[in-house]
Amino acid sequence: MNAARRAYGWAVVGVAAFIVYGSLVPFQFHPRTLGQAAETFQHILTAGVTIPSRSDAVANVLLGLPLGFALMGWLAAERGWSRWRVARSGLLAWPVCMTFSGAVEFVQLFTPTRTCALSDILAQAVGACAGIIAWIVSGPSFTATVRKLVSRTDLNAAGRIGLGYIAFVAFVQTLPFDATASPAQLYCKLRNEVRFRPFSECDGPTAAERWQLTGRLAKVAGLFFPIGLLAAHIRGRIERWNLPRVALAALGLAVGLESLQLMIQSRVPSTTDALIGALAAVAGWYAARVHQEGLARPFAVSWFLIWLAMMTPITQPPAEAPRRPSPRPFDWIPGLPLTDGHPLLALEEMLTKLVLFGLLGVLVAAAWLPPRTRRGPRGSARTAAVIAGIAGLVIAAAIENRQRWFDTHTPCITDVLLGGLGAVMGVAMASLVQRPASAPARRVG
Repeated sequence: MNAARRAYGWAVVGVAAFIVYGSLVPFQFHPRTLGQAAETFQHILTAGVTIPSRSDAVANVLLGLPLGFALMGWLAAERGWSRWRVARSGLLAWPVCMTFSGAVEFVQLFTPTRTCALSDILAQAVGACAGIIAWIVSGPSFTATVRKLVSRTDLNAAGRIGLGYIAFVAFVQTLPFDATASPAQLYCKLRNEVRFRPFSECDGPTAAERWQLTGRLAKVAGLFFPIGLLAAHIRGRIERWNLPRVALAALGLAVGLESLQLMIQSRVPSTTDALIGALAAVAGWYAARVHQEGLARPFAVSWFLIWLAMMTPITQPPAEAPRRPSPRPFDWIPGLPLTDGHPLLALEEMLTKLVLFGLLGVLVAAAWLPPRTRRGPRGSARTAAVIAGIAGLVIAAAIENRQRWFDTHTPCITDVLLGGLGAVMGVAMASLVQRPASAPARRVG
């Protein structure tokens, strides 16, 4: 078995484990005989399809999609098969995905807090089918691109990762996908709800609302800052852009991504968000150009303080928030926020935290990894990842522990793990796009 198929195989195991875990958490079971469960399951399958929650249906589609994609990669990656033979293997992979989804839903009959539904099985089957088709269409080229990135032979890794990251930001910005295609609704939203005047949200709210608004804008800045970091490492024509051209491109991109929210019923586009996103992208581009040889210790400390200042309104309550007489209990079950309330909104928060702590990993990579033409290399990417992971876990744990004394946030182990994972991912991405020490410096301005 080649390396690509092994990687896809581990991806299948990881996705399947995530689906099982997410479907059964918090692992509370009640006694029920196998015969009773089988009878109930048969009744569910024959009762027809009802969709009680569109967000749950979308979430199940998103669960099935990577399973189908990874399973196809495990079956067909780098085997030299024809497109027709790959499609035939997809016809065999799809029933496997459906059987797996059905088995997981069947086990949910033994849990009092989860609901077994035919709609969930079908939604995951639709997602798996989409993943299979996606691999048939673009799987070989995707595998080749990832191999180039991992082997550091892609001369424009930043450009490819940047395009993927922009798609990721668009994904996060349009959650929970409660879209509308009605021209009348779009017109009414554009006329009555869209905030065209910058910073109009700051007019009149209370101090607590202003603090919440500051946290939201800090999240937007954190999502757009990596776009500038990646753009500064792109080779070709963009490499020669000056500051005004970068600013115009950043503004156009931010406006475009913000405009996608017109079609999302629960979101309202804002000129403020677009401006903050554009400024953050330009700041990321400028920071990468200025510190193209890495971060010296004083600069690393300075950027770390800026990062902490950005995280404060996102993770902490306002100064006037009432303090609890005793701390709240800590939630020790990973992934539990996905089962409380709206799962896609919880997913948005989790993905945003990954990016925010990924910036911490980028700081560690900039202070630890080459290029260091003036100081020489200091360590490997693995060492930097360990340092960043520990720092992310410790800082996230401190943040979550302080949240136990207030009612504005929910302290949980999920956010602690996301802090460590995000920091490690930040080091990984930075190591993939770092500029060789022999590459010429580029002009800023």
